[in-house]
Amino acid sequence: MSGTIARTVPRRSRQQRRGTATVEAAIVLPVLLTLTLGTMDLCSLFFLRETVTLAAYEGARAGVGSEATNGDAIARVNEFLSQRDVETGGNAVSIAAPGFDGADTLENVTLTVTVPVSGNLLLPGSIYDGWTVSSSVTMRKEYANQD
Repeated sequence: MSGTIARTVPRRSRQQRRGTATVEAAIVLPVLLTLTLGTMDLCSLFFLRETVTLAAYEGARAGVGSEATNGDAIARVNEFLSQRDVETGGNAVSIAAPGFDGADTLENVTLTVTVPVSGNLLLPGSIYDGWTVSSSVTMRKEYANQD
């Protein structure tokens, strides 16, 4: 004898181990898949939030210039959101009084962008029905528009 001991594993024991591995995979795989897809959806939500914030900033920046109007600000927000394929669900922009049209020099104007979450994430689903992402930016009008 060479000093090594050969172990023989019964055939039935190997089959039981294969069955155990299959059951473990069947339990763990759906959990891992759910966690992965949930993480992707959460990252999409963060990206949407950041996009709405940037759109509000871009719109306000377009509106505070000399002779800029509410229409200029709204057009810039819509352009920004469409470049990023964001579904607005209608009118996404609201501008607080006095607006960019009637603001005096150095008067604050607030622009708010609101976008529905549903339809803007990677995974479709009714979980997000009624949810919205909103962001507001306040800037000072550089120069009052001339009449």
